[in-house]
Amino acid sequence: MVFQQEAAYALASWQRFDANITDQLARAITSAFALVAVADGDLAQSEIDGFMALIREQEDLLAPLNIDRVELRFRDIAGAILSDPSAGHSHALELIAAVAGNAIHCELVRSAAEIAIAADNRELSSEQEVLQEICGALGIAVRSGD
Repeated sequence: MVFQQEAAYALASWQRFDANITDQLARAITSAFALVAVADGDLAQSEIDGFMALIREQEDLLAPLNIDRVELRFRDIAGAILSDPSAGHSHALELIAAVAGNAIHCELVRSAAEIAIAADNRELSSEQEVLQEICGALGIAVRSGD
């Protein structure tokens, strides 16, 4: 299935990453995760718990990230998006756009969004729309599923 291949590619991108992750990149990655998580307009505690379980399962790949800080940022950004959807969404995209121009960082942010989409084993059209917005903020193309 193409979707599973995309998720595998996203995880492989993280395996190739060996530089230190900057705070700016961590905010962009967390924003991408949060935008995907709230793409359906809701964020239940079970989704937060499931998302963090996925992140913790991949902790060895995401080692440059402080997982506890990621969780706090994720909750803050997702909460902001849910409490004021327009402003929160815009702010998350601004945090993502801050890494535009750095090809490695853009790939990691796009891959983070793809991992988040794969997290619940279902692919929603709203999640794909958010992925397109994320890639637009980064100035890169959505990876083709072909």
